[in-house]
Amino acid sequence: MTGRDRRRSRYGIVVVFALLIVALAACGGSSDNVENFVQVREAPADYTIDDLKAFGLKASKHYDVEGLPDGLDAWKGFWGLDPYDRHDYEIRFYTSHDLAVSSGKQLAIDATGAEFEAKRDSQVWTEGVKDRWQARGVTDVSSGGSRQAPGPTYQDWAIVGNMVILCDGLDSEQALKRCASLIDNFLPGDEG
Repeated sequence: MTGRDRRRSRYGIVVVFALLIVALAACGGSSDNVENFVQVREAPADYTIDDLKAFGLKASKHYDVEGLPDGLDAWKGFWGLDPYDRHDYEIRFYTSHDLAVSSGKQLAIDATGAEFEAKRDSQVWTEGVKDRWQARGVTDVSSGGSRQAPGPTYQDWAIVGNMVILCDGLDSEQALKRCASLIDNFLPGDEG
């Protein structure tokens, strides 16, 4: 192989690599774009846990809603397109979208991320508090090992119709991507 052939070969590899990066960036779906995610939105119907179960959510725990202002029902469950990569969700149901927003929004904020960490011991609705706190594996780059770091299970939330959905993740961005994935697949064709 001559020097000229080697340069062409390297140039070809660089071009293919650049095209691959552009293609991967262009393939990002709506659930990857947190900036355009609508955190509070209406829905075409009011839903129950049975609608989510029919969709594929695996309900793992039913919560007593006594003490949940205006709450009708509440569940912990898990869902994912890949059966080996499912994520936790807490879903609270209200009689209407308006009540989900007026009664559920602040409680969702208080039950997720840094707000939950700060207000963990002063929650309005205490049912399921222990499920909202977990030991998460964190890789320690300096030692190459991992350790358990306790923190909120749910880093962010969404309201869709009469449902308040708490979504797990290591940070708000990842949680919102998981909220978006659940919502986009539950309500196909719904933009947001």
